[in-house]
Amino acid sequence: MRCRMNLRLILLSAIVSAVSVMLSAQSASMTIVLTGQSMLRSDLRATRPAALPAIKALLKGDVIFTNLEAAIAHPGQTIQEGRGFLTPPEALDALAEMGVNLLALAGNHAFDLKETGIENTIREADRRQLAHAGTGRSIADAAAPAYLRTANGTVALVASGSGLIASGGRATADHPGVNELRIQAGTRQNAATEDLPGAPPNTPNAEDARRILQSIREARQHADIVIVYQHNHVFGTRSFSTIFTEGLAERLAPNPWLVKWTHDEIDAGADIIVMHGAPLLHGIEIYRGRPIFYDLGNFIYNVPPTLTYIDEPMSWESVVASVQVEGKTVKSISLRPIVLNPIGDGQPDVHNPYTSNEFLHTRGLPTAAAGARAGYILERVAEASKPFGTRLQIAGDVATISVRK
Repeated sequence: MRCRMNLRLILLSAIVSAVSVMLSAQSASMTIVLTGQSMLRSDLRATRPAALPAIKALLKGDVIFTNLEAAIAHPGQTIQEGRGFLTPPEALDALAEMGVNLLALAGNHAFDLKETGIENTIREADRRQLAHAGTGRSIADAAAPAYLRTANGTVALVASGSGLIASGGRATADHPGVNELRIQAGTRQNAATEDLPGAPPNTPNAEDARRILQSIREARQHADIVIVYQHNHVFGTRSFSTIFTEGLAERLAPNPWLVKWTHDEIDAGADIIVMHGAPLLHGIEIYRGRPIFYDLGNFIYNVPPTLTYIDEPMSWESVVASVQVEGKTVKSISLRPIVLNPIGDGQPDVHNPYTSNEFLHTRGLPTAAAGARAGYILERVAEASKPFGTRLQIAGDVATISVRK
């Protein structure tokens, strides 16, 4: 009799313990910090160490996410094709010093050193144990979710790029590259490289869409929170350069195809969607209780002064988004406005797009915005979010969004 009672007590204790662990997991709180793109061209620990404390102060959380908008190049490796957005391996150490632990690599500049750059970037990120997604040695590798395990839960990342992906930059079964989401305008591919007057509305390529949605479903099975990233340059049926050179309204909001596509991604299991590419702030939508950041603009913007068509005042303003998660539910979002310095140290080279110098390395670094400028940035996000029914509560230099399903 006593043996049976002891056995019952042991079983009851085990059940209580299991329930306690389950409830604890469900209520665990996690902060996910999302930034604009990091077009980082140097090791900031060497080129501008004084900037690091202010940058680190903006990035407080369990998960710190950005995308690396460059290809890793080792000494002596250079190429003058495309725009040559290259950065040394130590730039990843600088990002890690800031707190970054989750990286998207699926940008249009991932292939700026061709296959060598893809291999370099993957290898160096792996060496530093930075979770990353969006490029790979094959399409299966590039499409696969990355997983970041924290004390408060596991986060998965699925990443892709659409528009301006260089010829040969798309990953295939036996070729390294980017997990590309091709966009179709009728029977033609819309790579955002040419104007397509009279073309039908944009739609995602069916093969690419199936692959990406399957990766999201896979991630859903293995993570508490699934982040989906897209580096997008398709804003209509005109080329990216036309839209931005002429300052067309299309550059300020997502194209209809993108709104529908992000809803499909959430329906497949995404919890948070974040995008770059404009590179300007766009609005925020809450769809089925899950946030869509249609574009977070820039976080680090070491852009050459020759690229004047993506150099307007709004390019140098952004926000850092902190997403508060409890268990597997997004509860709230806070937005901290930032400003980037358009003028670096030393002399700019306004003629050669491949120049890598002190001016380039020290321009476009973030600091917290304050006062009237902070309010202006937040009001602009609020206005861009209104079409999606999203309301921001602005108090001083911070805006918050309560997320309800």
